[in-house]
Amino acid sequence: MAMREASPDGLRRIALRVWENLAEAAFAGSDPYDGLNSRLLAPALRHSRLLRLAVIQGVKRSPVDLRPLLLVPPGLNPKGLALVLQGAAEWPELPDGDGRRAWLADALLCLGSAPDGTPALGSRTIVRGTAGRLAAGDLPLPAALGWGYDFPWQSKAFLQPAFFPTVVATSFAVDALEDARAAGWQQASVAAGRFVARHLHRHQDADGICFSYSPGDRTRVYNASLFGARLLAQAAPHVDADEADAWRHDAGRGVAWVMARQAADGSWIYGDAGHWQWIDNLHTGFNLETVHRTATLLGTDRWDERLAAGLAYYRRHLFEDDGTPRYYSTTRWPLDPHSFAQGALTFLRLRRFDDDAVEFAGRILARGVAELWDERRGGFRFQKHAGHAQGIIHMRWSQAWMLRAICAYLAANRAEIAPSAR
Repeated sequence: MAMREASPDGLRRIALRVWENLAEAAFAGSDPYDGLNSRLLAPALRHSRLLRLAVIQGVKRSPVDLRPLLLVPPGLNPKGLALVLQGAAEWPELPDGDGRRAWLADALLCLGSAPDGTPALGSRTIVRGTAGRLAAGDLPLPAALGWGYDFPWQSKAFLQPAFFPTVVATSFAVDALEDARAAGWQQASVAAGRFVARHLHRHQDADGICFSYSPGDRTRVYNASLFGARLLAQAAPHVDADEADAWRHDAGRGVAWVMARQAADGSWIYGDAGHWQWIDNLHTGFNLETVHRTATLLGTDRWDERLAAGLAYYRRHLFEDDGTPRYYSTTRWPLDPHSFAQGALTFLRLRRFDDDAVEFAGRILARGVAELWDERRGGFRFQKHAGHAQGIIHMRWSQAWMLRAICAYLAANRAEIAPSAR
């Protein structure tokens, strides 16, 4: 069963089923980190950082779904919508008779934020035709535009309010609009570039630039900073020459800063702080894919040797031979759909550095199906631990990520899909 479902035809069937299930739910759903949207606990959560940390981690880690008890409603997550739109753009065989792709683009734009977190378009009501109105000049964007999550998020370092823009969510939204060639995507890309250039904090030293995670913090997280660099390189073709040169220069310095922190064996820890000393699968994949994409946008091969070393480390230390991703360099647990999805995407994007990268990406997805696919419910379970499993099927973390990765793999293997299944 698992081998059949992991074939191109089997993955096609899974992608179609996930796509239909997401559409039936109007692309809303739960998220591992949405506990602070609890309507039951809202009054108390305002006053206690420790309570916020306890609630967000308790809801995330519970083997049973606490959301009904805590009155946490399904949400429309901008990053989840972006991932789904990316998958649909890359593999156009997903049916679109009711204009789902256009709706996803409109929804992303309507859920965007100004740098202070206020709605970019005046409200967050999703209006059909928003992208077209933007492209026609009938709907002006703020000078700077970003995206956040649809829930408040408490970390050890800071609290992010709901929809407060972060460079990570912004990068996925811009990518999705560009991949789908949504009307107005160039304007959105430029506004996101100005969000990075004008509103993110910068740490600068002899190695280059590190961009902050959001306008509200000064953290130095490697993958987040790289997303900022890539957004600048991505938007540079759509601004005047002087601004474009400055953005490309800063994008190159942003990559250089992170590459200066790559270890000799090709690895990266998570970030520049004493409590971020781990090496994990997901963020290593982010680093590799984003450096590669930014270098391509800048037209340079200066980091190729280090990318090859990083990909070799990634495969050797963060995957097992059968394609199962290890969550950390020190342990395989938990098995997580995000790691399976990003692993497959990383090898597909960096295939020129690994002779059997596409085959290995398929192996990763095969293991994801075998370990996490729930045939009865038509979705990917959240996590599998050494002693227990968390069977919750999350919109962004589970479904959207795996749909995006499967679509990318199917696009790379079109010739292998049986004509009768098309």
